[in-house]
Amino acid sequence: MYLDVTRLLQNPLGAVAEPGTRGDIVRISDGRATIYLLPYEYEQSDERTLRWLLVQEPTTAPVREGGSTAGRTPPASVLPSRARSPWRDVAC
Repeated sequence: MYLDVTRLLQNPLGAVAEPGTRGDIVRISDGRATIYLLPYEYEQSDERTLRWLLVQEPTTAPVREGGSTAGRTPPASVLPSRARSPWRDVAC
């Protein structure tokens, strides 16, 4: 299974960054789920960590009311120092 990595800009929000630039946000998708990380979080993560984070994300199916991902803690060997992105829980 592949990982689709796209570096994005904050201004204009969500625009794809020029090739070779770091961007402001990194979008990672495996075709089932998508996560957003800060560039340094992405750079500190290996493929195993990224796949673990993607598995923790809900699919595009609707989440039941009261559903939460709280309480799911991965093994310490899997997570970088800061695996959760501040962009994950921001309501738009």
